[in-house]
Amino acid sequence: MAMLTGCGSHEDLPLKKHYYVMQGYRPVALWENNVVAENPFPLSEYEKETLLDSAVQVCQAYMTKYPDHNLDTWPKDDCEAYLRAKAIQIILQFQPDYYRAYAIPEIRRRMTQFGVPYYRLDYYYDFSKEDTESPYSNSKEGLITVDVNVWNAQASGFSLPIRNGMGISFRAPDYENSLLKDWVPYPYMIRNRDYDWKNNMILF
Repeated sequence: MAMLTGCGSHEDLPLKKHYYVMQGYRPVALWENNVVAENPFPLSEYEKETLLDSAVQVCQAYMTKYPDHNLDTWPKDDCEAYLRAKAIQIILQFQPDYYRAYAIPEIRRRMTQFGVPYYRLDYYYDFSKEDTESPYSNSKEGLITVDVNVWNAQASGFSLPIRNGMGISFRAPDYENSLLKDWVPYPYMIRNRDYDWKNNMILF
């Protein structure tokens, strides 16, 4: 996989930006404390499709079992099983390099500023299983986050902590048929091992 890099900066900013173009991924501009890297847990196309089919089947089964599609009315165990399957579906469809078989999400119920309830599923790295070059290895570091609406059980978006929470929001329920046609995933990114974290602990 070819990678082209360049860099630019603004005089009033403490960090330079590096621009990456990787075949099959969208171009990204990162501060020099992050870099694009090879995914240590790559999936073959067959593995990805097999996992995706399984997640979709689980989601469809629960949506059929509970036709009101309101997660507030579902038993807790069924709701959480559905949420995990839905999050896996979204990750595999949109950001497969961020899928980890070992990752168990933390699930929290939240509310938008407009009073719409949703579930947030936060996935974290396991530093005993992979090295992300993180200066935060003594604490948790986010891998990927997926949000699911309570009232219709549809995903409402995902975000990447390495991109400072940037991601994409969905307009359920038709987001996949339209968005997936032209979706280009972000490349896999980690902390920059060459960055002077000790003397430049800058958080965004």
